Amino acid sequence: MPTVSVNTHFPGYEIIGELGRSNARVLKARHLATGDLVAIKHFTVNTDADTLRRFRLESQLMTDIQHPNVVRVREVQLDMPMPFIVMEWVEGGNLRTLLGEQGYLDVSNTIRLGLQMAEAFKAIHTRDIIHRDIKPENILFRPLPSGELHFLLTDFGVARLREQSQTMTGQSLMTYEYASPEQFDNPRGVDEATDYYSLGVVLYECLSGRVPFSMSDSAGIATFMGHVLRTQPPALLLPSGQYVPPSLDEILESTLVKNPSERLRDANELIFLLRQANLEQLQTNRPAERQVRTSSRTMAAPVQMRQPVTPAVPIPDYEPERRSNGWAIGLAFFIVTLLIGLAILYKNYQDKANHKKAQIVADSTLTVPDSAYTDTMAEDTTEASSGYLIENPTDSTATESIPESVPEPPASTSSVSDSSKAVVDSTKSSN
Repeated sequence: MPTVSVNTHFPGYEIIGELGRSNARVLKARHLATGDLVAIKHFTVNTDADTLRRFRLESQLMTDIQHPNVVRVREVQLDMPMPFIVMEWVEGGNLRTLLGEQGYLDVSNTIRLGLQMAEAFKAIHTRDIIHRDIKPENILFRPLPSGELHFLLTDFGVARLREQSQTMTGQSLMTYEYASPEQFDNPRGVDEATDYYSLGVVLYECLSGRVPFSMSDSAGIATFMGHVLRTQPPALLLPSGQYVPPSLDEILESTLVKNPSERLRDANELIFLLRQANLEQLQTNRPAERQVRTSSRTMAAPVQMRQPVTPAVPIPDYEPERRSNGWAIGLAFFIVTLLIGLAILYKNYQDKANHKKAQIVADSTLTVPDSAYTDTMAEDTTEASSGYLIENPTDSTATESIPESVPEPPASTSSVSDSSKAVVDSTKSSN
């Protein structure tokens, strides 16, 4: 494309070519001082001083925003014959071009688009900046090395210039299919809820390939506005027959609510629902076997699915029995070991007792002669004192051989001597 220089209207920039033209003209240019490629958008509408002042303040805020999902505004020139804005160059194109080539986006890319636009809303709405013109032409994309698409929001505050031009020229420049119901009644009094409605229309179009309400389907602007204000959007039909996660369907219903006070208008809530939709989408894409295994072990609350899900296979009942049998076996092993130990201790105790008893018997046998001698000594003592015979307690044999007799009075000396001899003889017989 030949290089065209229009330094009269855009000083400091070399114009490379024209990228597109609608309500504004978009040019590809190079910044002469840095060599950076930029996109210049200039307007041909007439505006009053008050509108230019508000737009200048809002554009100045845009130059301070550094966000990966927001196209950076490098320069704002509103005092030129043709006011223009200089933005960073984004290779790839816009969402309108992508939809024209493919017809629609798959569910995964639509969820990605919603997440990144929600992040962009957090960046601009916290600064009280309302976009007012969310549509595929104002959403750019950049292809990543991974094959995924990175989306960026552009053209902030341009709708204010267009709203003012409607009052001055009598010609509306509003993008009707993406405008919220409140924009038809009070375009200057809208808040961030209008951006969420327009994003809902974009998501609806990405999935189905068409907007909920189209100007071509209506007899005129009055009929179209009646549909937007009072008719519920048609049921979502995906041309590819893809499964729509319930959370994504809930987002479309919540963002396309007619009343802005009842509409989903919180970026964090939108991000939560989109992430939930992503999980639901991943679950449906898993093999059936992995889905069943996951559902049987998941502790989180179940997700309500519209499509039938294969029932989960229960965990086999033999696992608890295996644990209980192992415990019983361990207890039995412990008891058997304890009994064996007690038996060994008892046997050792019996062996020691028998050994001690054997020692005692041997000792008593050896002391028999001594006891006999002791009995003799006792006999002599008895003779000296009383003259009666004393029965020997240790010599059981001698006691049994001597018959029991009644004691008699002491006799002569010769009789005593005979008894003593008898005792001695008994002792010898024991030996």
